[in-house]
Amino acid sequence: MSETIQLEELLNEKASMEDESCDLDEEQRQLKDRAKALTAKIIEELRKKNNAKQESVNNLQSKVNELELELSKLQEPNTKESTEDIVEETPQAPIPQETTGPFEQPSQETTEGNVSVAEVGPEVDVATAVDSKDKKKRKFF
Repeated sequence: MSETIQLEELLNEKASMEDESCDLDEEQRQLKDRAKALTAKIIEELRKKNNAKQESVNNLQSKVNELELELSKLQEPNTKESTEDIVEETPQAPIPQETTGPFEQPSQETTEGNVSVAEVGPEVDVATAVDSKDKKKRKFF
């Protein structure tokens, strides 16, 4: 009988272990499901934050674009007005009635009232301009 009792105890222990294994498998599945749900929730929260940040960036970008447009509008008339002001403020020198000979110096009276206005164009690197002209000349010689 002792063998029967031992066999029965072993079978009970086996059944107990199988139950525990099933319980652990269920707990593991529940933890995986919970981890998935929490990860999905974290992703959703991050998306919300990113969307809010993206909206903020878009708003700032549109504000910057508006300000740049406003600045360019303000600068265009100033450029035109400033050149017009210079032209308007420049007194027209009277044409001298006297003509000077080829060897005579013009009198101080005729040159004092003259003001010249020059338009400034785009900057040109003199060294580059001279080099390119020299290269063109060398081709012909």
